[in-house]
Amino acid sequence: MDVQAIRDLISQAKLLESQNKHLCKLMDDQIEQLHHTIELPDQNACETLQLFTIDYIDHVPDFLEALESSSKEAGIGHFICPFLDIAEENFLAPAIKGDPINGLDLLLDKAYFAHRLIEEVNDQYLMKTGSTLIPMNMTWANLIIHSILGENFANELDIIVDKTVEQMMKSQAIYHQEKFMAFIHNRSSEEWIRIWSRWNCLSNNLGIELKFTSAA
Repeated sequence: MDVQAIRDLISQAKLLESQNKHLCKLMDDQIEQLHHTIELPDQNACETLQLFTIDYIDHVPDFLEALESSSKEAGIGHFICPFLDIAEENFLAPAIKGDPINGLDLLLDKAYFAHRLIEEVNDQYLMKTGSTLIPMNMTWANLIIHSILGENFANELDIIVDKTVEQMMKSQAIYHQEKFMAFIHNRSSEEWIRIWSRWNCLSNNLGIELKFTSAA
């Protein structure tokens, strides 16, 4: 997985954002309707939302890298890595196709797809095994970005995520593999959390101790 390519693309978008302020304009356009669903501080609401959005995008490569590393350490990399590859391919699509990146706003839906994909995999994993794959809750962060993207567009992305995960999990073979079943039966929740403890900064930033979910 080429995490550095994702980071480079984000850096390029940040540079362009500093020039054209596309993400800032998107926040300005959306701020009024977001107030109906998300509590924002009375002061600097737009700036707070913009900082969160940038943080959300920034964490994509860190999150994918963390999940790749921890799943391989736990012995289930063969289960997780195909999903990470899809998230990476989708995020890098503009760079691969040669489409111009004008600012961070064009990476926001890519970040949402990546985070939602992992969230859905986590949910399916819970249904199949009775335990979570990732000891962090991404729901609130994703709901906020869902609101920023707009109901119609975000719902379209959700459908794509659902269909992608459903298609990839259609074959139940992974759940019957001896190595996978041994991992489920022998791992302890404490051990899996220990593996993820190195990435607590991601959990703290995304999940979801958002300062603007309460009125300031």
